Formats: sequence, C-alpha cells, structure tokens
Amino acid sequence: MSTKSRAFKVLVKGELRGPFKESSIINGIRSGMVPLSAKLLEIETGNYIMARDLVGDQERTDYDNTIPLFDGEF
Repeated sequence: MSTKSRAFKVLVKGELRGPFKESSIINGIRSGMVPLSAKLLEIETGNYIMARDLVGDQERTDYDNTIPLFDGEF
C-alpha cells in the first residue's frame, strides 16, 4: 500500500512557485520561511488553501507569533 504525499505550488508575488511536498511547506511554516497567510495551490485538486490549513487549529497559536525570516512578499 503506497501513500502518496500531497504537492502544492506557492503563490508568490502573483506567480506560482513549486511544486513542493506538503512536508516541505510545513517545515517552511515552522521555520518562518512561509507565512500562514500564503496561498497554496494543491496540484491534485486544483484548489487553493491557506498555509495555516496545513498546520491545524491546535498548532495555529504557535505560528501566529512567528516572524518570517525573509523580506519577500507572498
């Protein structure tokens, strides 16, 4: 039984970047490189979600106070 990981593209300055594995985006959120407000395009479904949707409600407060480590725009 194989488990397929989800892949996303990140909307950066009006341009889609990626694809990135779900685990890579979660690591980016935890390290402050991806803001919780970033829009992600799920490749398989074509639906947009917010980065905060990947970390779940119980962890949300931990990341709301995170300051991004970069000066880029999403």
